[in-house]
Amino acid sequence: MMKAAAEDSLSLTGSSAIRCRNVCRSYGKLRVLSNLNLTVPEGQIYGLLGPSGCGKTTLLKCIVGTLKISRGYISVLGKPPAFPGHEVPGKMVGYMPQEIALYNEFTISDTLWFFGRIHGLSSEDTRKRIKFLIDFLDLPQKNSLVRNLSGGQRRRVSLGAALLQNPRLLILDEPTVGVDPVLRAKIWQHLVEIVRDGRVSVIITTHYIEEARQANTVGLMRNGRLLAEAEPEAIMKKHNAVTLESAFLQLCEDSDQVGPKDESQGHVHSNGSSPDSPKDESREPILRRDLTLGADTPKHKADWKVKTRHVIPKCRNIAALIMKTMVRMRRNPGSLCFQFLLPVIQICLMCLCIGGDPQGIEVAVVNNESGSSSYSHLFLSFLDNTSVHQVNLSHSEAFDGVQNGKYWGIIEFGENFTSYLTKRMFQPMVSKDVVEGGSVHVWLDLTNRQIAIMLQKKILEAFQAFIENKMGSKSYLVSVPIKFEKPIYGSENTTFTTFVTPGAVLSITFYLAVGLTALSFVLERKEGMLDRCWVAGVSSLETMLAHLLSQLLVISVQIILLLLFILLVFKIPNEGSLVLVVCLIVLQGVTGISFGLVISSAIDDEQSANQAALGIFYPNLILSGVIWPVECIPYPLRYLSLVLPQTYASEALRCIMYRGWGLSRMMVWRGFAITFGWNTFFLMLATIILKLRT
Repeated sequence: MMKAAAEDSLSLTGSSAIRCRNVCRSYGKLRVLSNLNLTVPEGQIYGLLGPSGCGKTTLLKCIVGTLKISRGYISVLGKPPAFPGHEVPGKMVGYMPQEIALYNEFTISDTLWFFGRIHGLSSEDTRKRIKFLIDFLDLPQKNSLVRNLSGGQRRRVSLGAALLQNPRLLILDEPTVGVDPVLRAKIWQHLVEIVRDGRVSVIITTHYIEEARQANTVGLMRNGRLLAEAEPEAIMKKHNAVTLESAFLQLCEDSDQVGPKDESQGHVHSNGSSPDSPKDESREPILRRDLTLGADTPKHKADWKVKTRHVIPKCRNIAALIMKTMVRMRRNPGSLCFQFLLPVIQICLMCLCIGGDPQGIEVAVVNNESGSSSYSHLFLSFLDNTSVHQVNLSHSEAFDGVQNGKYWGIIEFGENFTSYLTKRMFQPMVSKDVVEGGSVHVWLDLTNRQIAIMLQKKILEAFQAFIENKMGSKSYLVSVPIKFEKPIYGSENTTFTTFVTPGAVLSITFYLAVGLTALSFVLERKEGMLDRCWVAGVSSLETMLAHLLSQLLVISVQIILLLLFILLVFKIPNEGSLVLVVCLIVLQGVTGISFGLVISSAIDDEQSANQAALGIFYPNLILSGVIWPVECIPYPLRYLSLVLPQTYASEALRCIMYRGWGLSRMMVWRGFAITFGWNTFFLMLATIILKLRT
């Protein structure tokens, strides 16, 4: 007996295009679908009616497999949606979402060719279908850009994309909104024609309730439940209504009076009866099995080969998505040039504005000596006049000027500076007064550390040059007894720009990739294109891989331009392998793309995505040792710094460029390993978030 019941259940599943039993879908505490039961007969048009917010779109997304139900059972063309080897989502279903969901940079032809590639249609079949759909939907020339079309024309192109592959199941969410009455009638006529042979089933939602009378069956939804499901004439007859809209309004009033707990008692079955009408004994067992199908759902199994093919990314989908990105870039040359030039502009500004010596710094000079041949005048002649601008003042004027912010420091010489300095040079023992009188007295404004350090350095360099000029081979007598030999790595003229550049290149590459990826995915989801591609059979993994590969092109051009400018224009030294330099920068860019995928998979609007990217940018920039050495960071924060994606990567790039090290050195391969680890982590996290959100 149980075997017979199972066979009946399986046969019922086969005779219905869509079967939903006790379906529930919740967003947190908000229940959108509540114990919903729906049956779409195979080879018929099913009109799903209901006010905005009643759950129609959510139900359609559950049917096509882009949303998972919280409880219950759904069968689409004989199997659950997203079942391995079952092309739902995929070629068997055509889906037109409520949004326009088209790429504005595409032409009509580009749009239809894109979906043709995803569905695996041959070039000849795609060409024939495009010609038919353009004629049938009265579309403009196939080379017309989508962004130049009117709202009604865009909606017709969206409908054409759903009809392209002649699907077995056609799901249309508000297809006739904004369409003129003549074309609306033509669309309904076409739907009637394609279901005539019984091989195609259609489920359509519409705000125009009366036009749904052309459907074979209608389902009236409210508050996540199905109030009635029957032929339009049966529903109108049941409620003595002249129009379907009047019957629907009466059903809503009855539902409000009965209450949510008893709504199922008013459900109208497909034969027009209700629980209060005389029972059809022959139908009662079938209906009972239908309503309990959630408990006795048929079990479907797929072998390991089918499961493997279901998981492995399809090359045709990845190629179609890459071509889509390339076309969009080509149609936006201004945006593309900006993407290529922005890193160059940033690195140029950094090299020009950061790390150089201050110029034209005004310093007050108080020289109490007279005579142009004095040591004080000779000493001042060795000062770098490009960086230090000397202003001769009296003692009081000099201090007033520094206190008023006019000068950055004071250099003062005593009246007997020359004679006292001579005694210091040639007499082994001198008094304290001689030492004091033979010294150059310097007062600095230390509120700007970089300027103060520069002034100290220039004064010491001037003194060393003065001593060597005056004493020649005996200059060692008054020099500091410390000799700096030739540097092991780097040069004596190394600037702060040299330190900052490697980390800045990695940061620019990383965060531009983050911004581009996060925004592009968020915008595609907001416009409905991501959902539409997923319904067409594109997996989230294929979407991510295609974006990674297409963005690699942009990153490659950016890196080439960056390296040309820092190596050839700004003469930043590179003693190591250029291949390792490029590989590390590319790997950081890919990590940025992966992090952008995490942001876009977790966040739905562009403003929040921008805030997330910017909120992480500055702490990472400060803690990663990009603009200041990690050794200066206090220990509690240093531990945090060491686990960030760019800390070891920046150090590795410095070691390659300035020390000439290779992968045999731990500091180099550690940067590669940690970058690769972060990249893998971000990709896995993005995949998990996408899975949890569907």
